[in-house]
Amino acid sequence: MVGAACVGVCALVLACSDAMAPGSAERTDDVDEGPADAAGPHSPPPSSSPTPDGGSATPARLDADGGQHEAPVELTYHRDVKPILDARCVGCHFDGGIGPMALGRFEEVEPWLDLIEHTVVRDLMPPWSADMPTGFFLGDRRLTEHQKQTLLSWIAQGAEAGDPADASDAVTPASRGLERVDLRLPMAESYAPNVHPDDYRCFVMEWPLDGPRFITGLSIEPGDRSIVHHALLYLVDRRDAQLEREQDAAADGLGYGCLTGPGPRAARLYSFEPGGSGHAVPGGLGFEVEPGDVLVLQMHYNTLGGSGPDRSTVELTLEDAVEARAINASFARRSWINGWMPIAAGDPDAVHSYRGRPPSLDDSTRYAIHWVGLHMHALGSRGHIGIARDNAPDGIELLLDIPRWDFEWQETYLLAEPVILEPGDQLYMECHWDNTADNQPIVAGERLPPRDVNWGAGTTDEMCLGDILAQAID
Repeated sequence: MVGAACVGVCALVLACSDAMAPGSAERTDDVDEGPADAAGPHSPPPSSSPTPDGGSATPARLDADGGQHEAPVELTYHRDVKPILDARCVGCHFDGGIGPMALGRFEEVEPWLDLIEHTVVRDLMPPWSADMPTGFFLGDRRLTEHQKQTLLSWIAQGAEAGDPADASDAVTPASRGLERVDLRLPMAESYAPNVHPDDYRCFVMEWPLDGPRFITGLSIEPGDRSIVHHALLYLVDRRDAQLEREQDAAADGLGYGCLTGPGPRAARLYSFEPGGSGHAVPGGLGFEVEPGDVLVLQMHYNTLGGSGPDRSTVELTLEDAVEARAINASFARRSWINGWMPIAAGDPDAVHSYRGRPPSLDDSTRYAIHWVGLHMHALGSRGHIGIARDNAPDGIELLLDIPRWDFEWQETYLLAEPVILEPGDQLYMECHWDNTADNQPIVAGERLPPRDVNWGAGTTDEMCLGDILAQAID
C-alpha cells in the first residue's frame, strides 16, 4: 500500500499512548483508545454480442414452433474481446509486467483460454480485493457482468480471432505505476540476503538535487520480487541524516540491519507489498525534500523460498511546487505491537479492532483522506477500515472493505473523491484471521501446522495495520 507497511511503521505506532487493557486472546478487542501511531470446466453462459460499454446484448429469433429464443451471435477477439483485455488486463499482462504472461495480442491470449475462463468465472482476475461501490476508487479493475459474459461466451464459441479490420478504437489500459519518472535511485549495488528467514536491511540514498523539490509520485521496483516481502521508503531530514550515514558506514557490507526502520522522526512516504504498484500522490499534494536530506529504503527480504541478489530501485516524480503538503498516517494498537494481538491455533475467525487517530492527525483538525490501505499477512481472511463519526459513533462509514483477503494482492486504494475526517471523528479498523489447518502458509513445499500467532515482523507472524494519506484543510 503505500499502503500498510510491516514493521517499519512500528516506531510511529509506539509513539502514542495505549488506553486499552489486554483483550481476549481470540476475540475482538473493540475498545476505544487514544491515538496510536488452473483451469476447470463450467457451464458456458448464453452466447451474446457486445454493446458499446464492452458488455453484451442477445438478439431474439423465432424457432419453427413460433417460440422466441436467443440467437447465438459470433464473437471475435478483435471486435469484441480485445477492448476488454486492453482495458482491464494489459496494464499488468505485458512483456516485463507484473503478470506472468502478455495478453496484448491474439497469439498471446490463445494459449491461456482455459486459465482465463477459470479466473473470470471465479472472479480471481483481474485482481481487485476491495468490495466498494463502482466509482468509489480510482483504477477499479473489476469486470462488469457484461464484460464477463462476453469473454466467457467468446471462449465457449471457440475463441475465433476474427478480422483485425473489425478492431474497435484503441483502449487505454488502466494505468499501473508512474506516468512520469524524473529521478531513479537504485541501490548502490546488489545485496544478497543472509539472515534467514527474514532479513531487514536499510539502504541510505543521498538526495542528489540542489534546492527543495516535492515528491509527487513514488514507486519501489524490486530487483527480485521472489524474495521481497515488502519495502518501505522513508525521508530523513538533515537533522538526523548524519546518524543514518554513520549507521550505514559502521555496518558490514551494503546497508545496515534495521528491524524497526530508521529513527523515530523519519517520515514514511511509501511502501511496496506484493501486488502493489507505484502511483502519483493525489490531490495536488507532495512530500518536500531539501538538500541534505536522505532517503532510507528499508527492504524486508524473506528467504523461505530461496535467496539471491537483489538491487531494487526507487522511482520518483518531482515538482517544484504543490498545492499542499501530504501527511501519510499509519495506525494500529500499541498493545498489539507489545504482544497483545493473540490469534489462537485452530481459530477460524480471530478478530481484533482499533478505534482512534494516528498521532500525526490532530483531533481538532479537519482532514481530507485521499487514499487508504490495509495490511495483514498470510492468515488474514477479511478486514475493513472506516470512520466512526463523532455524531454517530455506533455506526462505521466504510472507506475500505476487503471481504476476501489475498496477501499476494495488497495495494493502496485511491479515492475518486476525498472523504473528510471531521474534528472528533475517529478511524476504525477491524481485522479477521483464519488460523485453521487449511489456511496455513506453505514453506519449502509443506503446509505449516497451526500454531498460536501474534504481532510480529516475520512472514509467518501477523499484523493489522491501516494507512491513509491525509491533507489538513480549513
